[in-house]
Amino acid sequence: MPAFQSTFEELTQSWQLRLQETEAAESDQLTRLETCIHICEESLLQLRQWVTERTFPGKDWEIYFFKQVKPVIMARYIYYQKVYRLHIGYFKGSGMLEKKRLEHELQVIARYFSDNADLYAYYRMGYTHHDELYFVRGAYNWKICPEVNHFDTVFSTSCDGKLAELMAYELLLKYIDGMLNLSVKLIEPAAVTASRPAAASTLQCTASLTDVVELGYALQNCGFFNHGKASIKDIMTFMANEFKVDLRNFYHLFVRLRGRKNPTRFIDELKAGLLRHIESEDD
Repeated sequence: MPAFQSTFEELTQSWQLRLQETEAAESDQLTRLETCIHICEESLLQLRQWVTERTFPGKDWEIYFFKQVKPVIMARYIYYQKVYRLHIGYFKGSGMLEKKRLEHELQVIARYFSDNADLYAYYRMGYTHHDELYFVRGAYNWKICPEVNHFDTVFSTSCDGKLAELMAYELLLKYIDGMLNLSVKLIEPAAVTASRPAAASTLQCTASLTDVVELGYALQNCGFFNHGKASIKDIMTFMANEFKVDLRNFYHLFVRLRGRKNPTRFIDELKAGLLRHIESEDD
């Protein structure tokens, strides 16, 4: 193993251990987040110093650093800052207000994934064919990597920062999802009503998960549940339970359907099918 790779692995392990110790030892949330931010900042400064003072043995190692080392630490740095801002800026007022703020954040995350769909797919699918363009310094191409700060020629490439943001938003999505689940339990407890056990149904949802997500968003935006006041999270939870499908990643699926040439394909098929049935009945 090259010495520089060993250095990065030791730094990463030390960084992870310090974060774990802070998470376990510090009970005050804001203090814990501030400490984690400082730990990430210190690690990034160490990485920058190493890169400034040394050279990589080759492009493969430079790609390794800017694709697998720096973005991981940078993602945590961004993530902790965003969680900190959530807790100092949003959690004021009623529980319902808090819930709407969190749902707004999820919409922002979904929009970011959609705006960077190509790079996100490249990262999630494990592609490597654009690595030299994305993760080697001095290879910036504004046609492929727009809106990127490429003027830091020492410690930045075209896409390492954008990749770190995508990783951070993945972490933030999970965090907010957990907060919303807690909010649903504490703020909107389900009413307890006496009812007879439902008979076992033989109906099975055979539509794709993307079709179910498309339907859920359509129902929310037309005010189908609770006079339009039901959250998309509550609707997806309801549909997951009723249809017996896994919708835990429904925001990722929503990003995927937004990127399609026809994002309302399933709804259009529903309308066309109903019209055919009406016409057949008329005949």
